[in-house]
Amino acid sequence: MSANSQFLVKNEHRLLGLILFSLLATSHLGNNDTIAQSFLIVHFGVFLLWQPVVKQQSSFSTKQIIVLFLLIFTFIYLFNPWLNAFWTLLLLTLLTGRIFARGLTRAAYGLAVIVLFLELVLITTPELFHLAAISPDIQTPFSAILLMLPLVLLFIPATDTASNQVDFIRGFLIVLLVIFLCMGSVLISLTTQQKYIESLAISVIILSIFLLLTAFLWAPRAGFTGLAKLLEKYVLNIGGPFEEWFSHVSTLEANTGLKPENFLSASLRYLMQQHWICGVSWKTDYAEGTEGELSSYQVNIDDKKLILIIHTYTPVGPSLLLHSKLLLSVLTFYYRAKLQEQLILKQAHMQAIYETGSKLTHDVKNILQSTHTMTQIINDEDAQLQEKIDVLKNQMPILTQRLNTTLEKLRSPAKMDNASQSSSGSLLHWWNQLQIRYTGRHIKFSTDIKNDSEIPVDIFTTVMENLLDNARNKRIREPELTIAVTLSNTDQWIRLSVTDTGTAIDAKIYKQLFKEVVSSNDGFGIGLYQCHELAKNHGYELKVDANENGNVSFSLF
Repeated sequence: MSANSQFLVKNEHRLLGLILFSLLATSHLGNNDTIAQSFLIVHFGVFLLWQPVVKQQSSFSTKQIIVLFLLIFTFIYLFNPWLNAFWTLLLLTLLTGRIFARGLTRAAYGLAVIVLFLELVLITTPELFHLAAISPDIQTPFSAILLMLPLVLLFIPATDTASNQVDFIRGFLIVLLVIFLCMGSVLISLTTQQKYIESLAISVIILSIFLLLTAFLWAPRAGFTGLAKLLEKYVLNIGGPFEEWFSHVSTLEANTGLKPENFLSASLRYLMQQHWICGVSWKTDYAEGTEGELSSYQVNIDDKKLILIIHTYTPVGPSLLLHSKLLLSVLTFYYRAKLQEQLILKQAHMQAIYETGSKLTHDVKNILQSTHTMTQIINDEDAQLQEKIDVLKNQMPILTQRLNTTLEKLRSPAKMDNASQSSSGSLLHWWNQLQIRYTGRHIKFSTDIKNDSEIPVDIFTTVMENLLDNARNKRIREPELTIAVTLSNTDQWIRLSVTDTGTAIDAKIYKQLFKEVVSSNDGFGIGLYQCHELAKNHGYELKVDANENGNVSFSLF
């Protein structure tokens, strides 16, 4: 803030006192036009100094200053009691808008309002209608006291902490009550031939009863919603209930089968039912269009994904503008939600494709390993022909079955889990086939189960192949590692364990294991995570029984 501005702020109340004194002196001391115009020049000069104190953010351009001075000099030249009453009411609007400050500022502006109110009610209004308000005996002392009151403001210091906000709406409402009081007093006096003071007293009583009744009805009581809520509802629901609009749009958004474009079109058609809207225009990344008629009165909202324009029959005021912006903001929010919903559906679809491919990758890899093993045996020159034939007889049916199962999964990926659940078979037969598939791979198999039972073959196969694949990859780094597979029956629960004698799983990986996809040198990645989820979805559990150097064990039960 500049030095000049600080000086004006510190002398705010003094400027206010000079404004009131010069205005009152125009009427009480201005015996001729020259003296009255001189006081008016002083009045408006001080007023122009006081104005930046009230509205510090306001500034005038050169054109505005020229127009302002023309209006001031025209006002001074044509000054009369009616213009005096009009200007007093404007000042009263400004001052009552500041009377709700705190401390000395409130006292200073309260005194200023009282002075203007007494001048307007007891001096200006009676003179306009040639009525006698004050007895001639006390007219002169009263005028002198009223003229000296503004000078009290010269001794009230201003504080820098005072709020500079002016509540024009509240000030305007108070001025309307003052006008009602003045006009009501004049009307009663002229129609009943009563004295003005008596008519003023009657008007004060009527106005007091009206304010008391309004205050009583303002707050909710006895089942009545209250005038305050009715006013708030009116401001919010200009042109149509906002609650109905919100309910309609949310209902449309809840329809997951409705595309964003169709949602937008249906919402705008409903919006067109408002009587103050003649047309709407919109533009998205994919389309644009217009409903109804276009007009020069518009309300628009520009979003990255959507541009909406409402065309109205009449100019848009502040309240209607706020209401329109609110309606469009709600529509934009839900439209973006629909776009996000479509994006999530696409991502879910891609995730399903990814998970399906990830699950089948291990099947294909294990089939390839089996094929590679058979190829090695066939190419082994030291092996006997009968031995080769026996291997092919044992492995080819299993390989054919696994290829057929994988192909069915590719054809119907959405039914993978159901297929896995419904595909059951003999435990002992599956155990024998498992040993045959891993013949010659230096894996130790052991079991104490003799009674056969039904198991979900695909689940056991998928989990076991992932566990053995990870263990065999680990053995590439640690050649002395041994792998053991154990099938047991614990508490009438089948337990399948894979144990190796290698190093323990890293602590960081161990904490994330089965919770999310991880990666490591040993291959504990998406395959193990999916095996855990597959087992859990079918009533089984895959966990780590031991994790220490020389004893790393996984179990399915």
